[in-house]
Amino acid sequence: MISRRYYRLIALWVLAETFLGGLLHAFRIPLAGVFIACFSVLFISLIYSSTGSSKKLIHATLIVLVFKMLLSPHAPLGAFLSVALQGVVGAFLLKVIPSQKAARMLVAVFAYLQSATMKLISLTILFGMGFWDALDEFMISIVDYFPFLATVLSAKNLVLSYLGIYLLAGIVVGWMIGKVTLNADRSLIPFWKESQILDSKKNQKINFEWSLIAVLAAIYFVPGIPDSFQEMCLRAAILLTAWTLFLGPLIKKALFSFLGNRKSGLLREINLIEGILPEMRSNLKISWKAASRQKPYQRIPFFVKTWVQISL
Repeated sequence: MISRRYYRLIALWVLAETFLGGLLHAFRIPLAGVFIACFSVLFISLIYSSTGSSKKLIHATLIVLVFKMLLSPHAPLGAFLSVALQGVVGAFLLKVIPSQKAARMLVAVFAYLQSATMKLISLTILFGMGFWDALDEFMISIVDYFPFLATVLSAKNLVLSYLGIYLLAGIVVGWMIGKVTLNADRSLIPFWKESQILDSKKNQKINFEWSLIAVLAAIYFVPGIPDSFQEMCLRAAILLTAWTLFLGPLIKKALFSFLGNRKSGLLREINLIEGILPEMRSNLKISWKAASRQKPYQRIPFFVKTWVQISL
């Protein structure tokens, strides 16, 4: 029998991929893959530890991909391929390597290097471009992404530095995740319950999606903001509106009809996780508020730890 914790870990992974990943990409945060890959490795590791089954981990990856399609349809194909690769390779490494700490380290290094080279992988696998042409495009994209560094470093050194950052981050994250367990800190529960009551009342008045659309649309009319950023915000507002009103419900209905016609157990699991997501989103906000009280260098680790512990 699959435990309740299994589905809650999947819900956490879904939110990390769709909500946090979407925000990082929408605002073009430099080295966003460093943060997204961290969450992927964390939840891949915890799901395997919780179930001890590579098949259940691959099944969880499939569910995350379904939700990513439902909640982030604007994501590039490479993002879906990235989740699939990390889930499958993670399941393989965690199964064949006896030491879980070593396995998690290798999963992290793979996830980070794969994230760093995703554009190269996408151009060759998804778009059939020759390797050397794809490599040229990959190098150009990195130079364009860091134009201020391109004046200091050569293209080759800039690419090597970029890959080195991801490799180092993978080693550090792998070492940290190797020490993570599923034991919850019960001392956090009183703070969680009190905050959750306040947060639920607030959520009754504010719908997150429409608030975000309103903010993005308003930015377009604010003077003094660069035209390129205003246009990006307006496009995002239009896409979110179209998705919220039309595309999302249609795709969701079609997908659920497809699964229901085949009497798939996946439909029941999707409905189950969908019911968990509001609580996970509320916990995310609570954890971020709690983390804001920490020292700057402690905030991210504290946020992740708190979010996972109060959600399990």
